[in-house]
Amino acid sequence: MEIRKWNKCDAIPYELLLLADPDRSAIDCYFLQSDVFLLLERESIYGVICIQNGEDSSEIVNISVSPSYQGQGYGKKLIQQALTHALWLHKSTLIVKTANSSIQALAFYQKNGFRMVAIIPDYFTKNYAYPIFENGIRAQDQIVLAYFLNN
Repeated sequence: MEIRKWNKCDAIPYELLLLADPDRSAIDCYFLQSDVFLLLERESIYGVICIQNGEDSSEIVNISVSPSYQGQGYGKKLIQQALTHALWLHKSTLIVKTANSSIQALAFYQKNGFRMVAIIPDYFTKNYAYPIFENGIRAQDQIVLAYFLNN
């Protein structure tokens, strides 16, 4: 497996992106404004990470690994790519946001050094047209996690 930057000749990997964000119109809004890295093997895409950069921080706006490749350390490799990218851009923090119902994602980010720093109440109930359920839990609040790069 290799990681390389997405370029305009590559297809947009919607199948993977939709695993992490069920709103294709939202993906269309952020994808082309992001630095995107692909996890590839023989030109097949098995993972993707989209990173948007602000003045002091970078934010992971989408990260996904093909279900058949999950649990093998590839998500961690994508996180490491994001950390390296943010450091290269001299950012102080790498941020990621997820739902209160995303139990596996919350565990994954914390295992990779992220800390919970904020909760945005009712984010998903106010910003999505239909209810989202994961693990039998309704996604209501957005959890903000941060990895502090200068510590």
